[in-house]
Amino acid sequence: MHGMVDKEYIRKQHFREGWSIRKITRQTGICRKTVRRMLRDSEIPAYRLKAPRPRPVTGPYLEIIRTWLREDRNAPGKQRHTAKRVYDRLVAEHGFSGSESNIRKVVSDLKSEITPEKGFVPLTAYPGEQAQVDWGEALVRIGGEERRIYLFCMRLRHSGAPFVYAFPDDGLEAFMAGHRRAFESFGGVPRECVYDNLKSAVTKVLPGPNREENRHFSALRGHYLFDSSFCNVRSGNEKGSVENLVGYVRRNALVPVPDLATLDDLNSVLADWCGRERQRRAASFEEEALRLMPLPEIPHPCALTTVSVVSRTSLVRFEGNVYSVPVGHEKEAVDLSVTWDRVRVSSRGKVLANHRRLSGKGKASMELVHYLPLLRAKPGAVRNAAVVRDLEEPWQKARTLLCAHSGYRELCAILQLHRDHSHEALTQALEEALALKRVTAETVRQLLLNKTPSASLTVAVPDSLAELPLPAPDPGRYDALLKEEVA
Repeated sequence: MHGMVDKEYIRKQHFREGWSIRKITRQTGICRKTVRRMLRDSEIPAYRLKAPRPRPVTGPYLEIIRTWLREDRNAPGKQRHTAKRVYDRLVAEHGFSGSESNIRKVVSDLKSEITPEKGFVPLTAYPGEQAQVDWGEALVRIGGEERRIYLFCMRLRHSGAPFVYAFPDDGLEAFMAGHRRAFESFGGVPRECVYDNLKSAVTKVLPGPNREENRHFSALRGHYLFDSSFCNVRSGNEKGSVENLVGYVRRNALVPVPDLATLDDLNSVLADWCGRERQRRAASFEEEALRLMPLPEIPHPCALTTVSVVSRTSLVRFEGNVYSVPVGHEKEAVDLSVTWDRVRVSSRGKVLANHRRLSGKGKASMELVHYLPLLRAKPGAVRNAAVVRDLEEPWQKARTLLCAHSGYRELCAILQLHRDHSHEALTQALEEALALKRVTAETVRQLLLNKTPSASLTVAVPDSLAELPLPAPDPGRYDALLKEEVA
């Protein structure tokens, strides 16, 4: 094969110096046919493989590999042959003795042959027309512990303005809350949201573009009046904008791995990051914000509702955890309203308790004030009551000290002070009483009163008193009084 230098030399000699084809052939030894082709074509010569190279090691196995890869077309996406799996099977089942790198090259070539890459049509949207939604995962450190968190991501298609919020899970309650927070952050609602076939939104994939939606998700759409659209199965590229956002957030907002005290702190970091990203697209986002649909007057509650029965120990159960309610509702059916972070218990329209939602299973959230009436009636129970044993260290010291000398009634009296004082203030007063070695209800009460600022007494004077006639002062009356004292 003749190189580019030969071709350049020949073209220059012919077109610039006026050499004939015969002279070029005589000077270079290149045949006339080749010289003519070089003069016609100015492009860089490409190497042409006239025949496929032989594959002495992998050749006997090509048809086996091709069969496996063809069968993969009917297998689930995450259970198809990788090059490593093909190599392992060839070694185990067919005694293959070649290298894994050879198999990787063969698998790559055959996959391109069996399933050629598809082309994609560029997509766009008008301002306010569309947003794309997806979940992502990331590892962070919260309170000194490494945790996996779930990122709700929404991106307006026209401006590219992002919204990202971290949740402890990707459940339906978090999915709904993510929409509400995103819409409130954008200041409006896009006309359509595009999804992959998320379990939070879809309960069943029907033929074609149709989907059977989760009823709670349908209620959310009805509240905010946006339409939903779903990608074809295994076609996440149809909403590549938001999938790119998930990776972009991990690489730019979460590197290095955040080490924060609470999940709220992490969401503050993400909110600042989203604000900076929107600022980069300020003009486009401002245009799109004007085209969004208005928010409803009342936000969606983003809650699931269910019914539970209060146990004899004044507890209700939800997803393997228990939550306390005030005593007196035992065996009563109550309503639970559950958001991603709260569990609210109601009875006949009255809220009985509002707990922070627990993660995992086998945990309990019990509020001491719910059990105060029962402890007053049964003070002996204070020694082993779970709600008391879960209190902070000062309370455990007081429990050990008082209950060892039959002072459980005194401890119960101290606990009853929760009716009028906050738990934090009461705990601090108890610590001071322990330091004074005078752990009594009266001592703790007095310590609390000492820290209570005295309120200034203001008396309102009635307007009618201003109209009363007052006699003019007579200094002579004092002289008369002095004369009477002398007498």
